[in-house]
Amino acid sequence: MPAVRGSVLRHSLRGKITLGYYAVAAIILVASLFFVGELRTLEARVVLGQRATDLFNTVLEIRRFERNYFLHHQTADLEENVVYIQRAQSLLTTNRADFLAIATQVRLDELHTLLDDYHRQMMAFSTTSQPPLEQEPRVRALGQELVAIAEDMAGLERRQIQTTLASFRALLLGVILTMALLIVVIGRALSLRVVRPLQEMEASVAAISANRRESLSAPSNDREIISIIAAFNHMLKELDVRQKSLMRSERLASLGTMLSGVAHELNNPLSNISTSCQILQEEAGECDAATQRMYLEQIDQQTERARHIVRSLLDFSRERAFRKESVHLKKLVTQTIGFVRGEVSAKSVVRLAIPEEMEVQADAQRMQQVFVNLIRNAMEGLGADGQILISAAILHVSAPPEGTALGEGCERDGDVVEICVTDNGPGIAPDILPRIFDPFFTTRDVGHGMGLGLFVVYEIVDEHGGCISVHSTPGKGATFCIRLPREGTDAPPADARENKEGQ
Repeated sequence: MPAVRGSVLRHSLRGKITLGYYAVAAIILVASLFFVGELRTLEARVVLGQRATDLFNTVLEIRRFERNYFLHHQTADLEENVVYIQRAQSLLTTNRADFLAIATQVRLDELHTLLDDYHRQMMAFSTTSQPPLEQEPRVRALGQELVAIAEDMAGLERRQIQTTLASFRALLLGVILTMALLIVVIGRALSLRVVRPLQEMEASVAAISANRRESLSAPSNDREIISIIAAFNHMLKELDVRQKSLMRSERLASLGTMLSGVAHELNNPLSNISTSCQILQEEAGECDAATQRMYLEQIDQQTERARHIVRSLLDFSRERAFRKESVHLKKLVTQTIGFVRGEVSAKSVVRLAIPEEMEVQADAQRMQQVFVNLIRNAMEGLGADGQILISAAILHVSAPPEGTALGEGCERDGDVVEICVTDNGPGIAPDILPRIFDPFFTTRDVGHGMGLGLFVVYEIVDEHGGCISVHSTPGKGATFCIRLPREGTDAPPADARENKEGQ
């Protein structure tokens, strides 16, 4: 069970932070215990110093009453002298262990002997009516020696206290620096183990928002990080599924719109086939073989034309993975115009200004959906004399296009294929221009579109590594320009020739 708990602590952010707090608390506890021990040592030294000071002060009192007695010969001074001698002897006896920490055994025995000798000399001096002249100097000499020994012991203990204080200051500074260093190390370790995974997650999320990657990878094996990564990747997967579903719905909506154009396109070859069949039926057995062959060839040609139209429609509607290939741009745009022919006003004109041999590396199906949505968007609000110009050119660029621009390719330098769809409609209001590529944004009435057309255009262009921009002047139309990488294209320079296709 403790092993499992340790594993949980090591493999979770909460556990690592808890361990960091425990480590800091342990450092503070050890330092506190160390300081308590050092303070007790210092306290013991102070007690010893107090003992030595008490002994020294007692010896000084002995000498004071000694001088008083020699000067005034009063019994009270002698009695006080004896009291302090006994006090000094009691101090040495009671606190012998403490004094052994200050002085040696020999020194203490010497001090005891001096006190006893001093006491006898004082008693002898006080009981003799006429003491010898050398008696007083002898007592004074013994007193001076007592003072010297006591003063030496007190001074030695003061020096010991000062040494202990200096050592304590140095240790205190060292411990504080060590604690600070350990706390910094622990903080750095926590930063590496906690903050760095979060920073890597932040960078990964930024990369996802910039479409440089599709999922997050776990920067550590922490339980919380793994849970967040799993939840985030699941959310990304669900968003991708829903986005693909929305794009599929938009493509189906475009497909429904295109059916009217396809019906118009199929009507011409079917009419030709029907006419040729009627002529052959009416002239059966009467026309020569050459005439019959001519009508049959017409039927075959028109049948092939109808098959091609149906195949193009099926290619557009078929769900398949993204695949870049060399696409003949003018042919693709012409075919797309045929699909939306039914929506073009009879008096409106769609013109092409695309070089005949221009090719781009793109997914034909997706680019066709781009053109369908852009042409349909351009048709919104076109009057009877509306005009749509679809042009293409190869440009050398070093800056993003003018107007509202979106896509990774907007910062591209070098040669690009620029395809522009321009109309002379009412244009786009400046307040809604920055929002037209947002999903579900539409100015139409409810039930007349989901607002995904231009969003799908942006998604497809961005999928190609390209850029789309729009600039518009209210009342003078709008221009949508797509920039695609020129990599792998063999397109001629941009001397675009204009070809008109009246609708």
